[in-house]
Amino acid sequence: MLEKNLEKYFNFSEFRPGQREIVEAIVSGRDAVALMPTGGGKSLCYQLPAVILPGLTVVISPLIALMKDQVDALAARGIPATFINSTISSREAEKRIADIKSGKTKILYAAPERLAAPSFSAVWRELDIKFLAVDEAHCVSAWGHDFRPDYLNIKNYIKKLPHRPIVAAFTATATPEVKDDIIERLELENPAVFIRGFDRPNLKFFCEANIKPRQRYEEVLRIINSMRGAGIVYALTRKETEALAGYLKENNIQAEAYHAGMVAPSREKIQNDFMENKIRVIVATVAFGMGVDKADVRFVIHAGMPGSLEGYYQEAGRAGRDGEPAYCILLHSKKDSSTHKFFIRNNHDEMTGRGKSWLEARKISGIKYDRLEKIEEYVTSRKCRRKLILEYFNDPTVRTGSRNCGGCDVCLGWKADANKVAAARSRVEKPFLSSTVKVTVDLYNLRGYEVAQIAKMRGLGESTIIGHLIDWYQSGGELDVDKLVTPLEQSRILEVIAKVGLEKFGPIKSILPEEISYEKIKLVAAKVRRGK
Repeated sequence: MLEKNLEKYFNFSEFRPGQREIVEAIVSGRDAVALMPTGGGKSLCYQLPAVILPGLTVVISPLIALMKDQVDALAARGIPATFINSTISSREAEKRIADIKSGKTKILYAAPERLAAPSFSAVWRELDIKFLAVDEAHCVSAWGHDFRPDYLNIKNYIKKLPHRPIVAAFTATATPEVKDDIIERLELENPAVFIRGFDRPNLKFFCEANIKPRQRYEEVLRIINSMRGAGIVYALTRKETEALAGYLKENNIQAEAYHAGMVAPSREKIQNDFMENKIRVIVATVAFGMGVDKADVRFVIHAGMPGSLEGYYQEAGRAGRDGEPAYCILLHSKKDSSTHKFFIRNNHDEMTGRGKSWLEARKISGIKYDRLEKIEEYVTSRKCRRKLILEYFNDPTVRTGSRNCGGCDVCLGWKADANKVAAARSRVEKPFLSSTVKVTVDLYNLRGYEVAQIAKMRGLGESTIIGHLIDWYQSGGELDVDKLVTPLEQSRILEVIAKVGLEKFGPIKSILPEEISYEKIKLVAAKVRRGK
């Protein structure tokens, strides 16, 4: 039955490793804890039970941007879902609550802070929730890298419901201490615990230590120029994101800064443009990324060392969620550690200012110093990067894996410079028609979904989906280009191709009207090449 529903609602013929067991436990009525790496298919493990189980499912998530992306993707699959958060008006929230009460909504996304709102509290007590999924569950633990006090209250809100639902907690980054904290602080009842291997073989890890600040800018630029596709560059401060984004733009990279100090409409526009590949590179603080559901991020560069290995692996893990090769590059400077120590001292003062005892604040600061020490070891060690990460998360596969992972600078004997990263890429990339291209082709060619719908379902930009179809067409697949490019547009593109040739698309695009996209030019070019 599970496979039948997987096919019916999500168009997958089989589960990824570890997914079936989690879904099976939840559907059978057990509480659960699932520790899965970013890109491991975590969201399906609560979305599929939600459509199978009767009644309402509530997903608690701190990620407002992710709520919208996931609700849009579910809507594209015909699954009635909604979210209630600070981005919608009170009138719209009332309308959505009415739909929930009437049974029109199957899945509700809400932030933990929403549960505390007086306007929502009365409604919460009336809801007949069958399943409660707590995403980013590491936020409940002071041992975790992203502790949020509002998560501590989730167990109290569960007690206010008419009937206790099945409760499942999900996280992509949790040490054994954090896992135990999740079980205790959410008061899970005899939960089934699933720890899926944290290794993601498609990710390649490179690290370079003690780079001078200006040299780091140049290194970021060189690496981006050696890469294909879209990527994220992380910096430690808002000022640094703006300076680095400006530097990249001066050097002809489509880049924008993103941080929490920007107004919400600006952040939303940048995120949407990035999703649609209108912006190639986002330069961001950690305010960007947790809610980004873009599967085809090809590289994540840290122009600044994060404060913990948990934080690094979660941020780096936003690369390659489509399973294709992707690159995680950490460029460290000596000032990074002192910056984090400054953050820790400031946070200690803030905690005592809010009423925490000196000892309690000191304990939390001590945890942060310990985590900082671990990532400093990661940066300076000449031990396999992948092994250091897996050891940190107590992954059992680390004892049986190969000594040489074949996918980090230490095992390959290379530094993270542009030429060597490019060389690594050429050696490890997959054959021409990859599995992610085949999924797109199946949805488009056999199931009849439109390009925009496939993009929503898969968390990809429409231009990426068009790229998949072009790859398939060029490899011999039968694609009706007339459905994607009108005869008039084809005629205009062909006129320009006759004048300037097919060697580069830039000169063709510069002559054509703005509404004729690069994707349409590439489709017509592929048709011309097929004709030859």
